[in-house]
Amino acid sequence: MINKRRLIKRFIKYVKISSLSGHEGRFAALIKKELKALGLKVKVDSAGKKIQGESGNIIAHFKGTLKRAPRIFFNAHLDTVVPGENIRPKIKGGVITSSGDTILGADNKAGVAVIMEALQTIKEKIIPHGEIVIAFTVAEEMGLCGAKFIKKRTINSDLGFVLDGGDIDEIINKAPSQDSITAKIIGRAAHAGVHPEQGINAIKVVSEAIAKMKIGRIDKETTSNIGIIKGGSATNIVPEEVEIKGEARSHNRKKLERQVSHMRKALISACRKNKAKLKLEIYPAYRAFMIPENKKVMVLAKKAMTMTKIKPKVKPTGGGSDANIFNSFGIPSIILGVGGDKVHTKKENIRITDMVKGVELVLNIIKAAQNA
Repeated sequence: MINKRRLIKRFIKYVKISSLSGHEGRFAALIKKELKALGLKVKVDSAGKKIQGESGNIIAHFKGTLKRAPRIFFNAHLDTVVPGENIRPKIKGGVITSSGDTILGADNKAGVAVIMEALQTIKEKIIPHGEIVIAFTVAEEMGLCGAKFIKKRTINSDLGFVLDGGDIDEIINKAPSQDSITAKIIGRAAHAGVHPEQGINAIKVVSEAIAKMKIGRIDKETTSNIGIIKGGSATNIVPEEVEIKGEARSHNRKKLERQVSHMRKALISACRKNKAKLKLEIYPAYRAFMIPENKKVMVLAKKAMTMTKIKPKVKPTGGGSDANIFNSFGIPSIILGVGGDKVHTKKENIRITDMVKGVELVLNIIKAAQNA
């Protein structure tokens, strides 16, 4: 049933179009055109303007032919990470890779290609289905920025499936909360060779704070990181200002609060000791979700995998995805793998057989839902 040749051609075409976060305009225009050609009702929301990007999220509705089937929601994101321009995909031994100097873009154009191929197959084969909602989001890699501006009423569905995982047999039903941290440490500038004692070295202050922080794997549910440090202007000037950005994640809310409090106290203590000023901003990036295995969305996913001759593996993730946002809307949403391997690296690759199974899985979810 699956047109493998067309699927490969589609995926190759997609990854050749640059769509770095915030710069998804060309790719979004193509997807919008293809969705309309399939007869879906398509709208682009205002997320692009709000994040100063080239495109908003694409929301599409595929009118159902069955009245009693649940309303199903599928999602994938349009953006990719760097280096993601001038991608030259290669096929060898049933595996698609980049030329080695860029990413491939299977994260997440494999998800987009699988959904689009499934929609075209439904149209061609006249497969009965309930109402289907599609959301192709922008700026996911920047911190789920596009999804955060989706209005719940535009995608309101009974069940959600986010095609943005790893292995084709994975069902991710649990993801953590994340709090983001931005701290600006303000010391005092001075000539580093003439009057260093008159200065307050902001780099030294922040170094003391970070040295006292628990960073990395805190426990099996919790992680933290300081990922960005900016500051200083010259070697002969005591640096007056430094900005750092970090995060903490946990599946357990109390553990997250404890870790964030610990990082905050380390910053406050170092600033007080050195008489530096601190401007601190802590805000929630997204909230955790956990879908029990007896919930309809999980039962349906397992059934569809069995129909696709895949043995499902249920597991948690330490990362965030658009699924965190959709679950906060009250739409039970899980993450399904589409086969991408070594994503976010120049060795990223995907097996063609996994993409084919991905299309079959989407179609089997839709078929299984007829009796849900």
